[in-house]
Amino acid sequence: MSSKNSLSVFSDASSLSCYNKNGHSIILNKSYNDKNDTNDTNNKNDINLDNCCNDVVLDKVYIDVAVVCQAYNEINIMCNDHIIILDEIDVTIETFQTIFYPYKDIFGLNKDFFLNNPEMIQLISFLPEYRSVNKVPFNLLEEIIGNIETDLGVLRNCFTKDSLVELTNEIISIKSLLDIKCCSVLSSLSWNNVLDIINNYSLNSSNVIPVLIVNIVFKTPTQGVKDTIIRFQYKICK
Repeated sequence: MSSKNSLSVFSDASSLSCYNKNGHSIILNKSYNDKNDTNDTNNKNDINLDNCCNDVVLDKVYIDVAVVCQAYNEINIMCNDHIIILDEIDVTIETFQTIFYPYKDIFGLNKDFFLNNPEMIQLISFLPEYRSVNKVPFNLLEEIIGNIETDLGVLRNCFTKDSLVELTNEIISIKSLLDIKCCSVLSSLSWNNVLDIINNYSLNSSNVIPVLIVNIVFKTPTQGVKDTIIRFQYKICK
């Protein structure tokens, strides 16, 4: 009943025998004596394996005992979208929380904060005096129209005049995140999850600088025009 990779065991009242991979018999003495035999029955189950530590081959047996599944949301691909990454904006973690998490754990823009602190509007502004891409002033209207031209393969001169005027009015009126509809939040992390992620990265390195990103997606029902995604990058300063 033995094989090269198995250990055969036979037991009697005073000793336990096993066979190693070469078929040689090995005696495993129980670590108890006659005196302890009558007083401590627990010691009878203790086996001294010192005699065969190096001679016996013990195989690991891997046994699957359970499978646990956690489903997660579908991931949509945006590789073909127009993604504009704005230059980083320096803020403290407290300021970021005040602006974007005024309701504790739920994401939302704190309008009252900017009404009471109008000088802070620059932190959420689209205007070129505050926003740039690789140090070049950012122009939201020009980016949107330029992307439409690229996707449709026509110049803006081919747009109907009324649709171009309506688009210009719509985009030019968006001066900051306050002008984005608040009910348009597609998804967001809870504040506790944000802090957990930062803490997890900080465990690996004390030099981690979190950059928290708020993505603004501009969509149009115009067929063939891709989304334009503006990424506000907030570098957390201590």
